[in-house]
Amino acid sequence: MAGNARKESLFRIPNYPAWFGVDTFLLCGSAVHWIVISLMAYELSGSVTLAGWFSTFRGITSVVTQVVGGTFVDRHDHRTLLLAQSGICGLLWLAMGVLFATGRLTFALFMVLCLSSSAIFGLLDGTSNAALITVVGPDRYAQAESLNQGRDAAVRLAGSPLGAFLYGLWSASPFFASALCDGAAFLCALTLKLPERPEVKEARAGIVAFMHDLIEGWQWVFASKVIVSGVLIMGIFQFGVFAMHQAVNLQLVSTGTDALLISMVNMASGLATVVGALISSRICDRVPMGKGVIVILVLISLGYLPLVFFDTYAAVVLSIVFTGLPMPLFGALVNGFIFSKTPVDRQGRTRAAVMTAVMFFGSGSGALAGELLPRVGFHGVVLVMMGLMIVAVFLAVLNPRIRTIPASPEWDLVEL
Repeated sequence: MAGNARKESLFRIPNYPAWFGVDTFLLCGSAVHWIVISLMAYELSGSVTLAGWFSTFRGITSVVTQVVGGTFVDRHDHRTLLLAQSGICGLLWLAMGVLFATGRLTFALFMVLCLSSSAIFGLLDGTSNAALITVVGPDRYAQAESLNQGRDAAVRLAGSPLGAFLYGLWSASPFFASALCDGAAFLCALTLKLPERPEVKEARAGIVAFMHDLIEGWQWVFASKVIVSGVLIMGIFQFGVFAMHQAVNLQLVSTGTDALLISMVNMASGLATVVGALISSRICDRVPMGKGVIVILVLISLGYLPLVFFDTYAAVVLSIVFTGLPMPLFGALVNGFIFSKTPVDRQGRTRAAVMTAVMFFGSGSGALAGELLPRVGFHGVVLVMMGLMIVAVFLAVLNPRIRTIPASPEWDLVEL
């Protein structure tokens, strides 16, 4: 019976369709306005410098609030937080659209509204993922993670062009579209029924109690040698991947490649991720996590090998597509293991710690790629980043805690 249940569609699980609706509409709302925000910042300020600092401040706001956001998520009812996230963000984007349409949106007001949205994003963004474990259970989490990654890639693939198209029709329309998506997420959250969490009722009030829970959560994460090892390996590897993609974009721009062709590279990467997610959802339960991750790291590292010798557009597309295919399985195995083994009352803090660490590793990748490119050339940057990826491979191979993790049906036999 367990085998049959495992093959049953996730959408037949009670509350999963409602959860999927909330998560998808929230993502759609972000994807539609993502590319438009920088354009609007420049349009309102008239300064490239101010627009650049605006993006930096948004990123800093999200990271800072994310550090405490995990604790906030763990201490409150997930359904209530999802209603708050979708409702508040929907109102913010609606206000932005109305203000712009009436000619009252200044750059300062735009910045306040966007930073407020970024703060809500950092504070509550982990809520949906924290709620997922209570909806699908640990046994189906890896499969759900695979589906999420394919869905994410598809939404982002369509969201940016759609946002740009709407912006071209009328500058305010992407914000109204985001408000509409968040409103749909709010309606889905109203239908979501999650089990009661006793620890929420027992959560102590006050800043001292909050800080105690914050510190306790991070201590729990750092006490897990598997999580620490996994984050270190994942951080080093993704730093190389992020820097590689930045170097590819910079190389294409510097050689005068048409903007449409550059966007097609990103589209090819997104399509590869969608296909990879479909494959991952079918095999993720059968692949041993430890050995599977090592094989994937090797395949991705070798996938960039053509760029050591060629910098043609065809070589770039080939490498980007090849390396994008196994990424969803990598995420499903790593995230599936970590978060399916994490207690519900620590989901928010664990996700905040993991994502903050990975973002820390990746934050300087673009700057490093930009600094190295004129000094060692494109092929030199590729060699350096492949070297980092190989270091991550060796760290995984030499770590028995990572190497010996079995497939998901046996995860309950392994300690986190």
